Amino acid sequence: MPEIIESITVTPIPSSYQKELGKNAYIDNIGTQRLEWVVRAKSSSGAEGISIANRLMRDGSVESMLAHIKGALLGREIDDLLEISNGVVTGAGPGMDRWYRRNGWMTILAFDLVGKVRGVSAIDLLGGKKHDSIPAYDTTLYFQDFLNPEKGAQQVGDEAAKAVADGWRALKLKMGRGGKWMLPEAGMRRDIEVVQSVRESVGPDVKIYVDANFGYDGRLDLLDEYIKEVTPLDIFWFEEMITHDVDGYKAMREMLAKYGSSALLTCGEVDRDPISEVFQDLIDDRLIDGYQPDIVGHGFLGWMDIERQLKGTGVRTIPHNFGNGCFGSYASIVWGAASETYVSLEDERNLAHYLTPLPEFTNGAYALPTGPGLGVDIDEAGYAPHAKHENRMEA
Repeated sequence: MPEIIESITVTPIPSSYQKELGKNAYIDNIGTQRLEWVVRAKSSSGAEGISIANRLMRDGSVESMLAHIKGALLGREIDDLLEISNGVVTGAGPGMDRWYRRNGWMTILAFDLVGKVRGVSAIDLLGGKKHDSIPAYDTTLYFQDFLNPEKGAQQVGDEAAKAVADGWRALKLKMGRGGKWMLPEAGMRRDIEVVQSVRESVGPDVKIYVDANFGYDGRLDLLDEYIKEVTPLDIFWFEEMITHDVDGYKAMREMLAKYGSSALLTCGEVDRDPISEVFQDLIDDRLIDGYQPDIVGHGFLGWMDIERQLKGTGVRTIPHNFGNGCFGSYASIVWGAASETYVSLEDERNLAHYLTPLPEFTNGAYALPTGPGLGVDIDEAGYAPHAKHENRMEA
């Protein structure tokens, strides 16, 4: 008898941050919680694949989401989920490509479930490990100065110091205060003060990434001044300082050269059809160094295709992960382990409660998972309080 997916549950589970997160350049306060739509697909042997269907829920209702998941997965043979050759996944299984195309999260579930049925790690299904650990950066340093205006930029510096004390060796700072929340020049000055405060608080050896969420659009003059002032503070990458545009990125390259910055230029988290034309132009013209579509949104098969297209370009793999809650970190660690050009995990530092613990975190990096599939399972005790909201389907 072929092994099939016998039951599927979809459960909304809130995941919490360790603190309140403030604004970014255009979005008001993130707050203290996000919601994960947790999908559990159990096979006839009792193996279980896990993922989250947040993107599918954003585009519809619970009813439409369940109908879509049921059509894609329920009653499906496990051997039909992925095409595998010599123990390595080469593509979608028969008839699955149309389901995976806009639901990359489903491919992660497939890798997890197939790996658990076969008793092999998803890292091996992706071609084997290329790294022994996965560096991570704290991505929770939003406009924290707005949450504590009395301290201002020092509030971000203090939170950065706390992150380093907790073990992180890389931090991402949200920039672009002049995009919406402050007058442009005053916002640029505060952005500089924040970087100065953080560097002073964490010392010279911690990596600092900055991300403006396009907050310098239309103000290349201010961006020039900003890059001039923060370059001596050793920025590892500049992310989405302006909207993706060839002329704008050429101007940024000139700024980096003028001020002697060796920082990477990164973007791409908003690319929903990777690699779309404007990003291909940026890659072909060697104007970006890192490309950032979402790890869960595009999934493992989507990222396999992205890396095939990036091969030989020198562009690094930096998957976006914010908004993916507890689950996203597991998925990104597995992908990073098998990716030669992976840089770092975007870590929301969620308080995990419905999944088994993440691998050991030491000196700013996660060890690799050792179990089959993603190496993670549902923590039934943590899951139990949310079971009353569970939506169940059976073959």
